[in-house]
Amino acid sequence: MILINGNLNEDKISLDSGFFFGRGVFETLLVKEEPILLVEHLQRLNGGLTTLGINKKITLAEIYNATKKLDCKNCVLKIMVSDKNTIFTTREISYKHSDYERGFSLGLSDVRRNAFSNLTYVKSFNYVENIIERDKIIKKGYNEAIFLNTEGFITEGAVSNIFFINNGVIFTPKIKCGLLPGILRGFIINNSLSMDLKVQEGEFTLDDLMEAEGVFITNSVMGIMKIRKIEDKVLTESTVVAAIKRYYDRYVENYKSNRH
Repeated sequence: MILINGNLNEDKISLDSGFFFGRGVFETLLVKEEPILLVEHLQRLNGGLTTLGINKKITLAEIYNATKKLDCKNCVLKIMVSDKNTIFTTREISYKHSDYERGFSLGLSDVRRNAFSNLTYVKSFNYVENIIERDKIIKKGYNEAIFLNTEGFITEGAVSNIFFINNGVIFTPKIKCGLLPGILRGFIINNSLSMDLKVQEGEFTLDDLMEAEGVFITNSVMGIMKIRKIEDKVLTESTVVAAIKRYYDRYVENYKSNRH
């Protein structure tokens, strides 16, 4: 289903700089009974609008009204905003139980992230490079692409943030390496003490990742996904990753929002 500028199942958008130049932002949310971590998604979305110079602000009320009109529960909600358009669409959750049982594999993209570009840090309509690189990696038999930056440090996946574990410490690339500040990435960092874990952000190489005791990726729809293989190297299974997944799954199951 689709909601365009307040109209259900509308099929017309207004041509603007979002269409002509990709000047727009989007968010993809997991919805159970309510959208999960909606406040954090909304802050990032409105921050992206400011960065792109779009004089527009989306409110919590607009999103709750959209989920009601679209009857969106136990699904994925996508919000796309440009100067003249606000679009909400829904789809089914594509990740299956078997995906989490098996784990994902990562393949290295040839594209390097530019840590000096403002667009690197905005979830904008200019997302096609991610999709192209992910499609290439999937054709090679992997599940997700991973990017290095121009300095050779790991940054992120095409649709995910990445974490690895060594000696009980969780490591993840710092944002200034050139990556989108993921909502679930922030959740893990902010809740690390509750999980009795230490998270360290920094600059890490592909070798650091390959030598890790456990690796996982995150995004708001996927949640926590363990990594079983990077390129041709098979990784050992980590009990820490399993514990983090259990913690987040319980959070989602018991989620109660604070509506403002």
